Amino acid sequence: MTSLAFTEGDPVALAKALTAYAKANPALTFRAGFVEGRAIDVASIQDLASMPSREEILARLLFLINAPAQQLVTVLNATGRDLAVVLDQGCKENKFSA
Repeated sequence: MTSLAFTEGDPVALAKALTAYAKANPALTFRAGFVEGRAIDVASIQDLASMPSREEILARLLFLINAPAQQLVTVLNATGRDLAVVLDQGCKENKFSA
């Protein structure tokens, strides 16, 4: 018996779902695949299934874009935070009043 599965969405999600089903049901085996207009072999289907989802890739990309800005803000806030800590310690030790 031969079956065909297709999606208009994320091909990684389909490959993951079919691979998980194939592990639970050994009678299902892959013969070939067709992704974005080109044929792929069984090893490529396994590689596709092991990839992170589109949403996870976008989340990682946004994290990498956001990280430098977040680090810059942290460095800029450090001076004010350090000054506040020094003034607070001075007030607690009664070296000067606020």
